[in-house]
Amino acid sequence: MTAAHLTPNLVSIVTPAYNSAATMEATIQSVLSQTHQSWELLVVIDQGTKDATPDIVLNYSATDPRIRLLKVPQGKGLALSRNYALSQARGQYVAFLDSDDVWLPEKLEKQLEHLKKNNGAFATHRYRRMSFDEKTVGHLLNVPAKITYKDLLVNNVIGCLTVLVDQSQTGPLQFEETKHEDFLLWLSLLKRGFDCYGLQEDLARYRIVPSSRSANKFEMAAVRWKILRKHERLNVFSSLYYLSGYVATSLNKYKQF
Repeated sequence: MTAAHLTPNLVSIVTPAYNSAATMEATIQSVLSQTHQSWELLVVIDQGTKDATPDIVLNYSATDPRIRLLKVPQGKGLALSRNYALSQARGQYVAFLDSDDVWLPEKLEKQLEHLKKNNGAFATHRYRRMSFDEKTVGHLLNVPAKITYKDLLVNNVIGCLTVLVDQSQTGPLQFEETKHEDFLLWLSLLKRGFDCYGLQEDLARYRIVPSSRSANKFEMAAVRWKILRKHERLNVFSSLYYLSGYVATSLNKYKQF
């Protein structure tokens, strides 16, 4: 959708889902609780889903037309799911919320206000991790006031659930079909000159799912190396520098819950 056809101040929320019945309601409820009410929730379900996730979404969409159920072929991955939702998005702004995460009620209102105040197109904010059963909440994960391309190469402080992008400035967004597709998109926005503005408020909860792909830190380091060398085309020495920074910051970030 072109910038001319985007609905001003509407936030299109992209939520991929696969066998997410255990957490889907909490995710949707966190969107319904937003103080900024101009949004649409695009839940993209992998057709390989076997549980009640589609039924849960349809029950909500029956009473709130802002909630839309989309479907993609089985096993095509997060990038395709998010890209399909983005192709259907009608909002000036885009936000991302996975089906096991939740937002605090003022997330959209405060982040929109912060983004407009800075005349920015790309923003993030502080957040915390929480246990799967929601009984334990982790330490505060901070973000700088402004994040540049080189900053992000050293330390990926941008959680996907914290991102807000103004498509009227950036143009349509699209994820690459690869691992760590969100990190690559943030890098591409920064390389194009869109600094990322960090709001110094805690506005979301990232649910820890033991089987998630981000749980294997050794695998993620290997993916990071591939990104630095293949996608960003950095030389070996620069790649080693940024990878060592990533390892050091990750160890510090995860030394406590």
